[in-house]
Amino acid sequence: MAAPSPQVTLVELMTDELTTQKIGSHNLQKAIEALHRDGLVILQNAVDPKHLDKLNERMVPEAQRLYARAETHRNFGAQTGNIQQEPVCSPDYIFEDVIANPFATSVIEGMVGPHPTMRFYSANTAFEATGRQPVHIDIDFNMPRMPFAYCVNINLVDTSPANGATEVWLGSHVDTDQSVLDRSMPHKQVKESLLQSRRLVSPGIQPGLPKGSFIIRDFRLWHAGMPNRTDDPRVMLVSIQFANWYRSDQKLLLPKSLEGKVNWGRLVPCVEWVEDGYDYLKGAHDHDFSLKP
Repeated sequence: MAAPSPQVTLVELMTDELTTQKIGSHNLQKAIEALHRDGLVILQNAVDPKHLDKLNERMVPEAQRLYARAETHRNFGAQTGNIQQEPVCSPDYIFEDVIANPFATSVIEGMVGPHPTMRFYSANTAFEATGRQPVHIDIDFNMPRMPFAYCVNINLVDTSPANGATEVWLGSHVDTDQSVLDRSMPHKQVKESLLQSRRLVSPGIQPGLPKGSFIIRDFRLWHAGMPNRTDDPRVMLVSIQFANWYRSDQKLLLPKSLEGKVNWGRLVPCVEWVEDGYDYLKGAHDHDFSLKP
């Protein structure tokens, strides 16, 4: 008998929370419990949809230009239709509820302690395709055996299995380390034997979510990009927050015109400030998230 389909935890922010930009203790407890148990939680109505619409109007045409270039990085091969894309970084496209969402920071602080450090801000875009990514983790190093980093994923449009909602394996973060990786495969893929066992307990699911929501995902959680079966490219922003004790030299690139202009709240940005006008679409794919000695 197949295992029952696992369910993601949805936390709907209340009017007073949105007004004060502070998550209440009940919703905070609900979110933290979900991250401990499942490695993932969704916060609803946490981002202004108008901000996402503006980003989408700019980033989809940019994605189409990138997709046409042979040198553009394809995540897990061309058959997935998934490319790496850098977000717009000019001041009129930087929104604090996107790049430094206070609700996300509050929840993540509940897992890793105060003042997490933000070391990554990027995006991936799914074009129409039939191929899926293998189930994998994003890290391949001697990771700490405790919560230490969380991804915040913000889709610019409503998402569902039809347009490539990410497949996630709830609870798979528990006790995950390098030993789950299949070293015979080229990517950070999870061993097939472990997938077979996990399917009996908590198989992978594709939770959809409305525009204006975001996912907080434990960095260790098993997941996979899925094919977009529609004509419309689906852009997903991703930032990564680390515990403030985590030793890393990884930084995100932002133009100097933004320096001192973003209210990061309790989030600590690890930024390399670059001259305005640099080609942000070129991106970089040599990310090193490993824990330094």
